[in-house]
Amino acid sequence: MREVMKLKRTAAILKLQNEIGSRKNAVPVSTRIRRKCVNLAITTRTLGDVAVVHCGGSLVFQKEAAALCDLVSDLVRRYRSVVLDLDEVSAIDGGGIGTLAECIRNAGETGARLVLCRVPKKVRSLLDLTKVSSLVDIVSTERDALIRTGAAA
Repeated sequence: MREVMKLKRTAAILKLQNEIGSRKNAVPVSTRIRRKCVNLAITTRTLGDVAVVHCGGSLVFQKEAAALCDLVSDLVRRYRSVVLDLDEVSAIDGGGIGTLAECIRNAGETGARLVLCRVPKKVRSLLDLTKVSSLVDIVSTERDALIRTGAAA
């Protein structure tokens, strides 16, 4: 003979909530995680067959990093070279570093040249630490970047 177990959903849910609330040092039932989301400002201009992208704000793993990656991926398909000006980037995390690495990979796959310019010291140290700086040209000024791409010849 086979026994069948019947569940009462409402009673079990209520009982579980009461048990959680009655335990000593219990985690609150409705824990909220707040994440400060700082926007990334991106402006683009073109000089012949070179696109220059200015970034400002936080380059973090969220919508900001995805927006930059989508833009750069589109630009490397349409232009011979892309200059990424990071002068006003105030913060970067592992997701932002990964996004830059993905942009570099996309540029390499399409045959376009990606050059980073005016990279802040803290961002540069992270690029060096993760060895991403060895994959891309990094110059100190936008003019040097344009010379490197052949646009300011």
